[in-house]
Amino acid sequence: MARLAATQLGSLERKMRILILDLKWSYGIEEITAILYEELGKRCDVAVISATESRLPYSEKVARSETNASMLLAFINPFVHARIIRHLMRIRPDVLYIISPHFLNAAVGAYCRLFTEIVIVTHIHDPAHYGKKLVSSLVNSLSFIQCRLSHRIYCWGETIKRAICEKFRVSEARVAVFRHGPGQTTFYDKHLSSERRGLPHHFSMVGALQKRKGIEYFLKAAILFNQQHGSDHAGFLLAGAGRLNEYRELMLQIPNLILRNTFVGNDEVNEILGQSYALVLPYVGGVLQSSFIAIAYGNGCPVIVSNIGSLPEEVENGRTGFIVEKANAEQIAAAMTKIYTEGEKANLSENCIRVYKEKFSWDRIGEQMFRDMMLAADGRRKKKALEKVGQAVEAPRKSA
Repeated sequence: MARLAATQLGSLERKMRILILDLKWSYGIEEITAILYEELGKRCDVAVISATESRLPYSEKVARSETNASMLLAFINPFVHARIIRHLMRIRPDVLYIISPHFLNAAVGAYCRLFTEIVIVTHIHDPAHYGKKLVSSLVNSLSFIQCRLSHRIYCWGETIKRAICEKFRVSEARVAVFRHGPGQTTFYDKHLSSERRGLPHHFSMVGALQKRKGIEYFLKAAILFNQQHGSDHAGFLLAGAGRLNEYRELMLQIPNLILRNTFVGNDEVNEILGQSYALVLPYVGGVLQSSFIAIAYGNGCPVIVSNIGSLPEEVENGRTGFIVEKANAEQIAAAMTKIYTEGEKANLSENCIRVYKEKFSWDRIGEQMFRDMMLAADGRRKKKALEKVGQAVEAPRKSA
């Protein structure tokens, strides 16, 4: 019996394998997949299953994901399911890490739970899906199933963790906070510098330009700032893809506003934040976190955030930026004034670099995630091994 137990438990010694499942393609998610592949690959074997749009040369591409319709077609296509299962059987991972939302995730999770000993880890960027009602209902229902099937759930902050526990009815012990997400990869550790690149020129708002991001209050704060300081000193930059027609009148009141109404690439984001007085995130609802905070800190750029979701968790108020009430242009303008007039004296930029190194370094995040996955996988394998030992011991007793 001792020999049998040693055989069962000895299988735990092989190198761990992680399979990253990235079925919903986007630039940000593809970049985070690439960095996770690199960082986790320093510590174990890593494979990737992705959408067919993926440009990653090492990924196994299984289904299109550019629209909700294409994801639904993939979900009901048995050949797509068969391809994913074939890859699972070939790779034989210890951990399945699901990092992007897709209708197929719940089905893959159910297969892993029913027929394998794979540990399922899910990354939740936002507990709620925002979009058309029917699609959102389907996505939210499948996300509920996916999270209930997952052994571990990763998210950005403590506020999101509480929302996940409440929405998906999972215990706090199952949810861990790891501060990474789409967009953070636009600033990578190799770009880290102890100094800012050039003098600051503007207050910036970057990313997907949506109403729930508080565009109106950024523009109103810019108008108030100009009334106090004039428009020939600091400028304002609004960069990202989105519809801005309803803000036309406000924008016309800001002569020192630079508008880049298109997708902003990695190098451009770093250039913008490396030359910004502050990154402004005046979110008003529906968004619980922003990985742009990490990018800003890596560039020595302070942040101004609304007091919603996990945003305040990442700001040392008065040291790396300022926390303001949501939908309050006056407080945003006052925070801009403090950074503009006192930022250098307050060592805000140096504080931001320090916090990046302490909390957002990819080397640190990769090590923490690997250890968490390893413990989960080892715990599950040991449990299964001991169950088999118990069954082997019990069988002779029953036959006797």
